[in-house]
Amino acid sequence: MKYPILPPKIKILLVDDHHLFSDGITGLLQSEGSFQVVGQVYDGNHVLPTVHQKSPDLILLDANLPNISGKDLAEKIKANFPKIKIMVLTMYDESQLVREFQKIGVEGYLLKNSTKNELLSAIFRIMEGETVFDGKLSPVSSVQAFAGDEFQKRYLLTPRELEILRLIRKGHSSQAIADLTSLSLMTVKTHRRNIHFKLKTETTADLIRFAMENNL
Repeated sequence: MKYPILPPKIKILLVDDHHLFSDGITGLLQSEGSFQVVGQVYDGNHVLPTVHQKSPDLILLDANLPNISGKDLAEKIKANFPKIKIMVLTMYDESQLVREFQKIGVEGYLLKNSTKNELLSAIFRIMEGETVFDGKLSPVSSVQAFAGDEFQKRYLLTPRELEILRLIRKGHSSQAIADLTSLSLMTVKTHRRNIHFKLKTETTADLIRFAMENNL
């Protein structure tokens, strides 16, 4: 499949902690001739300095990274470098996660089981001003989004508390949550106390049960 070459070459920064996957995408893009991979970053803490140094046109961003969540990182990139486009490239097909990235304003969200042509097409469409969200994603209806907002209002949970509750359900310890969200351990513990108070729970098992019952 032939693609138009958009001069100058599209500068791309890869942000993914899986080295083999990142190397594979780099080789694929470099072989096309329309792209210049200006860097590969494996740790969330190194992304902003690299963006500042390399000035990419597009960032391919994994949703799950060491030291900072992809969502928080996308927020920081958009706040500091609003002209740089972001496409999330991930294995996570979760409606809530997709909505959160949409609210941040990323230009694309593509699953890692996409084909080469789907990836290249998405990149060109984004660079031409479109937003591209994978057609294989689970449907996200306005009713679902409304239900999520209503859930937060009903239990007075902040977006951060909801994020931490989901991580607790996945079995992460307070220290692991601190690492994933770039919060201090003390801050995470404070959030956990607030969540317990708002949900009238006492143990971690109670929180996990609550999260499972409410499909969080």
